[in-house]
Amino acid sequence: MKLRQIGELKLLQEVRKKFSSTDSSIIVGIGDDAAVIAPQKEKILVTTDMMNEGIHFDLSFTSPFHLGFKLVSVNVSDIFAMGGRPKHLFLDIAMKKDEDENTFWKMYEGIFSAMNIYGVSLVGGDLCAAENDMVLSATIIGAGDKTITRSGASPGDKIYVTGTVGDSACGLEILKRLTDESKEIIKNLEYWSIGVLKSKDIIEKLYFHHSITPSPYSNTIDWNIAEPLIRRHLMPVARDSAEIANYATSMIDISDGLFIDLCRICDESNVGARVYLNKIPMSDEIKKTAEIMKLDPIHLATSGGEDYELLFTAPPEIKFEIRNSKFEILKTTCIGEIIEKDRIVVDKSGKESALKTEGYQHFGTSG
Repeated sequence: MKLRQIGELKLLQEVRKKFSSTDSSIIVGIGDDAAVIAPQKEKILVTTDMMNEGIHFDLSFTSPFHLGFKLVSVNVSDIFAMGGRPKHLFLDIAMKKDEDENTFWKMYEGIFSAMNIYGVSLVGGDLCAAENDMVLSATIIGAGDKTITRSGASPGDKIYVTGTVGDSACGLEILKRLTDESKEIIKNLEYWSIGVLKSKDIIEKLYFHHSITPSPYSNTIDWNIAEPLIRRHLMPVARDSAEIANYATSMIDISDGLFIDLCRICDESNVGARVYLNKIPMSDEIKKTAEIMKLDPIHLATSGGEDYELLFTAPPEIKFEIRNSKFEILKTTCIGEIIEKDRIVVDKSGKESALKTEGYQHFGTSG
């Protein structure tokens, strides 16, 4: 059935029924002109993010489930990056009237899956018709005893990053080069949990389009190599900062690229940075894929966006090792240090050069 045949009121009634919450801090949830939330003694954090078709996502390889999951994750990531805990979710969704009802509910399945992971409750939002492209927006309210900003870094602090970087950008490069048939395979593999593919299908290889074959020797890529990179792009999992927030002096999530987001910390803290390229953590998958596709893995790792890892600074006496977060085993790596001024990159030979603010920016370019 088409959305125009169902209508906004019926859809909202169904959403309200499916997403009812027992959270005691919600006094009035979905159904009124505004939600009513009883504030706790903690500080309240609020963030919002938009996702526009053709700018933030490509429906040729992104399923509605992926889209819903990612919409929640990217907003939760902002709360974690401030040292808070996500609690309440608002959704604003604009879709074409002739969109199939199944698309709508598949997206909400992805939203619900992410909500369960992060423990957030849907308390309101808006639905409206779109003439052309789909537009999605989410707002998350969080709470925290201590908030970590971008402005607290000091000379002598060490610079850390969680997980590995560049995976999402590499996954996107794979997706853009796939044949239409391989893209459909990806869209149909909707139910990825954290690190586990729930499909019973066994996929050995994905096929690249012949006109953009990454290597003269092969037009395929092994699924076991491609899968974690593609998953990191389509269904990123936000990194819990609960332990980090106890020690971090500044923090940001890597949404636009490692170097550009590091420069944002430097700008707000009025400091410089020295980064060692050989210490930047990269996965085996990105190294193998970059070789196949003739890409520079360092460029992907330093300028690729949408990893949603945490980039933070901490005093030099603090030692971070592999830790067991709420969601998965997570590694933190020291990649450099905060200095008085200048932004410097040190290559494996020890040669220093200026750090360039490469990464994604709306309405402009970076360099």
